[in-house]
Amino acid sequence: MSGQVIFDPLVPMLWVYGLGGLGVLAVLAAALLRLRGALWRLAFLAILGAIIVHPQWVVTQKRALNDMLVLLVDESESMGVDGRTADVAAARKKIEALVAADPTLDMVTRTVSQDRSGTRLFEAIKRARGAVPPGQLAGMIVLSDGRAHDGGEAVEKRTKTPAPVHVLLAGDRQNGDRRLRILNAPKFTIVGQDARFVLRIDDDGQPPAATALLTLRVGGGAARQVRVTVGKDVPVSMPISKRGGNIVEISVAPAKEELSLINNRAAVQVNGIRERLRVLLVTGEPYAGVRAWRNLLKSDPAVDLVHFTILRPPLKLDATPVNEMALIAFPTRELFVEKLKSFDLVIFDRYTRRGVLPMIYLDNVARYVEKGGALLVVSGPEFAGPFSLSRTPLAAVLPARPLGDVDSRPFRPSLTKTGMRHPVTAPLAGRQKSWGHWGRRIAAVPVSGAVVMGKDEHHPLLMLDRVGEGRVALFLSDQAWLWARGFDGGGPHAELYRRLAHWLMREPELEEEALRAVIKGKTLSITYHTLADTPPPAQLTAPGGTQTTLALAPAGPGVFGAQITVPATGGLYSVHVGDLLALAAQGEINPPEYANLMPDDQALRPLVDASDGGFFWLRAGDVPTVRRTEKRDRQRGRNWLGLRRNHAFVVLGQTRKNLIPALPFSFLLGLLALLIWWREGRR
Repeated sequence: MSGQVIFDPLVPMLWVYGLGGLGVLAVLAAALLRLRGALWRLAFLAILGAIIVHPQWVVTQKRALNDMLVLLVDESESMGVDGRTADVAAARKKIEALVAADPTLDMVTRTVSQDRSGTRLFEAIKRARGAVPPGQLAGMIVLSDGRAHDGGEAVEKRTKTPAPVHVLLAGDRQNGDRRLRILNAPKFTIVGQDARFVLRIDDDGQPPAATALLTLRVGGGAARQVRVTVGKDVPVSMPISKRGGNIVEISVAPAKEELSLINNRAAVQVNGIRERLRVLLVTGEPYAGVRAWRNLLKSDPAVDLVHFTILRPPLKLDATPVNEMALIAFPTRELFVEKLKSFDLVIFDRYTRRGVLPMIYLDNVARYVEKGGALLVVSGPEFAGPFSLSRTPLAAVLPARPLGDVDSRPFRPSLTKTGMRHPVTAPLAGRQKSWGHWGRRIAAVPVSGAVVMGKDEHHPLLMLDRVGEGRVALFLSDQAWLWARGFDGGGPHAELYRRLAHWLMREPELEEEALRAVIKGKTLSITYHTLADTPPPAQLTAPGGTQTTLALAPAGPGVFGAQITVPATGGLYSVHVGDLLALAAQGEINPPEYANLMPDDQALRPLVDASDGGFFWLRAGDVPTVRRTEKRDRQRGRNWLGLRRNHAFVVLGQTRKNLIPALPFSFLLGLLALLIWWREGRR
């Protein structure tokens, strides 16, 4: 409870000042003129002024308010290394005990989390500070490693904090850590060329090594290792061989001291694009299905097609002049020796060995396949005869051998058990009953590869095979064009041809043994395509290194999958199934939270210095003592931190008492007026 004098004037104070000034001037004039009653006039004016300003005695009833401490606890993932979480938990417990022992101090606790952009430390400080009335804020204690990624430094440099901010830093600044940073990476690269990166390796808190061993890997493929200089920006490259999204893993060998191996690894997604696809199509003789493949390949603007049709082989006797046939020379040496490697796909459509291509050129094609090329053979009756491609060096890469018979009975093409699972033909399975009939099939016996179309696994119609680094497809019929003409209801000729060509040219979506992992929201979906009946389990590795074994459940013909919920904090997840590896990124592929794990006292320094706060390093829960300070006191010491006393209160009520009662003083004022009149009336 406290009291004070206040004035509640009956008229505006401007009037009081004006009338008072005029009255004083009048009294001074009377005194100078030696008029009687000047002093009584002055007394009259004084009493009148006192009545007008209406002085009062006010008694205020108050209740003191406790000061409030804001405790901000960092729970981001960087706090999980070097025992920081345990140190913070011990420090928090001691601070809570100190606050509980002070009846004039309350505490508000807030936590700092992270999102895809990293730790939102400055944002959390602002929110926590806004939760407490400024008049009650005694101070703020931040338990953190000091890592901030929300760009609030510039804002906080200009902000005057109404109370001291103290930071208790977790982590040992004497520890060392190696970290890998990707400084520059391409968004896309042409398939077959190198993706070039610029990266930097730093050894923090320890003497840097001269070099470090760097490992690069694309989508779980073969690793490439290079030794690079530590502490400098270094360029590295990695070839991109697949179209579509390619995740390039880059990792560096551990240093002598490591806080964590998380930041020794980074990943970059590079889209592989094909500049142009080059296809060589050789048709052995004119027939009704010649245009089927040509129309398909010409419809794709990304395909450069070179097509030759052998109208008259060298050994055929024909009196038709060459100029009337409009023939051009078949550049066999240029195509099959000099430029064969430049083609992505070679197609022999009903080609017959009749002296056009020497055996050495066909041997070049076989070696082209073994070194990574793609070959499609569409066979007709000639494949079963003595001039068949199976009697050339191409036999080494063909997946079947003809039996010498041609079955001319009408039949409806169908998928085999393997074909129901293979990505090339599996999407066509639902429409088999409506497919039109064909009228010719070449009898052959499989020797390798997968039979995806045919009567069964022993009576092939379409076979797919991998030879060396290349791929081969063999069509044992030349009547797929009947579907294009709509005969007997037609069939999915365009889709079948397109998927077959794309598989030959290594379309990632059509791999028969493929593993994919995708994260949408907080759900990680794993899809495994295989021709096997039972898949092995999947091994999931989280960004922090934790491994989980997942069983894959059937999700369709040849497809197995699993789903798991993952945190939204971001990072790169690895999935292994057998020899296959798939990578999936949650949020940022390289989260800023893992970029630098060393404790930092620089990001928060402008804010702490502006508030007269201090930095204290936690050691096994060792917490500085707490002192209650006044506003003008020093707020920090070597081993103590200050929490300011605000002396805040809330008003419960007020009582007022007039110091000059109106009635008695009005009567007194009247007597003075009569006295002045009587005194000035005497002579």
